[in-house]
Amino acid sequence: MEVQHVTRVRQVLLGAGALLLGASCVSQAEHDEALAEVKYYQRAYQDLESYQGKLESENARLAGELALREGEPIEAGMTTEIDERLAELSRIMSGMGASPGDVTVLSVEGGYGLRMPDAVLFDSGSSDLKPEGRDLLLKMAAEIQSRPFLNLWVRGHTDADPVVRAATKQRYPHGNLQLSAARAIEVAAVLADSGGIPRDRLVVAGFGASEPVAPNTAAEKSKNRRVEIFVIEEAQ
Repeated sequence: MEVQHVTRVRQVLLGAGALLLGASCVSQAEHDEALAEVKYYQRAYQDLESYQGKLESENARLAGELALREGEPIEAGMTTEIDERLAELSRIMSGMGASPGDVTVLSVEGGYGLRMPDAVLFDSGSSDLKPEGRDLLLKMAAEIQSRPFLNLWVRGHTDADPVVRAATKQRYPHGNLQLSAARAIEVAAVLADSGGIPRDRLVVAGFGASEPVAPNTAAEKSKNRRVEIFVIEEAQ
C-alpha cells in the first residue's frame, strides 16, 4: 500500500511539474496553486520514502523474530493489540460527546492524539475561544484525566496564507507563527485553569504553516488550520 502511495505521489509531482512548465498558458492563480501543490507533495514524497524505509526495516525485524519463534504458540494478546487500541480510541471519541467532524482521534506511539479544526474553537484570525470550543475542551480534559497520563502536547497550526487583515496583523505582527502559538496557549490555559490538567504536564507549541496535513489549495487548506493535543501515556 505504501509503495502504491509513493507511486501516486510521483505521478502527482510529474503532473504538477508539467503544469508549471506550461505556466504561460495558465493564470497566475493556477500557477501559484500548482506550485504550492508541488512543494507539498515534494515534502510528502520525502516523508513517504523515509517511512517506507522504516517499514522495510521493521518488516525484516519481525520476520527475524518469527523465524526464531517458529514452532512456538503465538500469544493471543499480540494478535489483538491493534484491534483493542482502535476500540479504545473510539471509546475516547464517544466519551467526549463531540459532534462528527469536531474531533479526529489519532493513534500515536505512546498515547493518542486529538485534532480539532480551528473553526470549532476560534473565529477566523482570532485566538479568543468560542464558548462551544471551551465546552469541548472541558469535556476533553475530563476524558483525558479519566486514565493515567504523563503529559500533554498542545500544538497550534495554520495554513500558508499570510495574515493580511489590518486588525489581525496589528494583534499578531509576527503572522501565522504567532497566531498558532497564541491559539495553543489559549487551549492549554483552559485545560489547566478550568479543566484541572496540571500545568507542569503541559507543553505548548505554535508551528504556523510549517507542518501541513494537506496541500495549501483553496479546497484543502482548511485542514491545515487546526489545534492538536497529543496525550502521552507511557515513557518513551
